[in-house]
Formats: sequence, structure tokens, C-alpha cells
Amino acid sequence: MLSDELLNAYIYRDLAQLEATIQDQKDNNWKNGALVVQKLDDAKDSIILRMGMERDDDKETLLWKLHDYMKKFTVGDGTLALDISLNDKQRADYIYLGEKLRSGGWTFNKGFDTNWDTFSLKLQALVTES
Repeated sequence: MLSDELLNAYIYRDLAQLEATIQDQKDNNWKNGALVVQKLDDAKDSIILRMGMERDDDKETLLWKLHDYMKKFTVGDGTLALDISLNDKQRADYIYLGEKLRSGGWTFNKGFDTNWDTFSLKLQALVTES
């Protein structure tokens, strides 16, 4: 369905923006770590929107796994604060997430397929810890 693929594209875009923002902050000595927190929040919002439109239980379960995985990287109480200062562990966690996103192809440098079969394989690889 077209609306599903559009919502998948929003998730892809937000994860790719998150990866790019993590890399940018890493390259610039974390001058504005709050941007990473904001991009994570954007990604979680896209995931929640997609879950709200989903009627297939198996798809919804995978989307919940993705949401819960991203939630592990939430800083603070989960509300968006622009004055957040990331500690060393949080920066390391975000660097790990950025590397996982990059290695999984969640970047603007690679083409992406919003078809559920392909998209779900990428989601599954992301949420599976190695």
C-alpha cells in the first residue's frame, strides 16, 4: 500500500538523518549533542506513526521492537530538552548506534527500498544485537 511505503520512507529518512547527525557531532567534538537527541526523537515519532497505521500484528510487532530498541538510547526523561549535555557513555552509545545504522545501510549514500519485505529485513538486522 502506498501510504505504508510513504511511512516506511519517513522512518528511513529519520534514521538516515540520525546517522548523519551522530557522525557530524562525532566529527565536531559533540558541540551540540542535543541535535542527536532531537533526531532520535524524530525517528521514534515516525515509528509510532507507522505503528498507529498498521493493522498486521507481525509488522506491528517488528515496529515495536524497533521503537523499544531506539528507546534504549533516550537521554533523560524522554522529553526534548535543548540544553542536554551528553556524558561519555551516552556519546559512546550514540557512536555505536551510528555505526550500526551506517553498516546496515541506513544512510543517504545508499538507495533504499520501502517495500515491506526489504524494509523489514533491514529493521530486523538493526534491532538484532550482535
